[in-house]
Amino acid sequence: MVNQVGRYAASEEVDAFELMKMVMDLPEKDKMLMWSQGYIDLVVEKLPEYARDILENRKEKWEDTREFYQDQIEEIINDEEFQKQAKGERKAFALFVMEHYRELQSLLFAAYDGKITEEDFRKFVYLRRFGGRKKYLH
Repeated sequence: MVNQVGRYAASEEVDAFELMKMVMDLPEKDKMLMWSQGYIDLVVEKLPEYARDILENRKEKWEDTREFYQDQIEEIINDEEFQKQAKGERKAFALFVMEHYRELQSLLFAAYDGKITEEDFRKFVYLRRFGGRKKYLH
């Protein structure tokens, strides 16, 4: 799903000033969505030189957050107890992950299946910031 700014940036005739106005009018959620879906570089490239920092600064912050979670997942995967559980029965492993790493379970299951990608981390960071689930005290 590409938002209106992404479609405009991908078109043949792009007015850099008009694109800049469109980016400035976007809410933070939509800017981060462009990053999580991987087409923010196209938009940044088409922006005027003096306006690129509108998105570049945010992108850098989001990339730092993605790297933090990536490092955290690698640390968990290399943990001796995690590896021991991963070699056991899948159901027991799933219960272990849900009990110990509830917030990171989607990434850990993807890593367990060997199908984790950078896009998974980007989506995870986006959903952590703008996800619909509310956290209630129990």
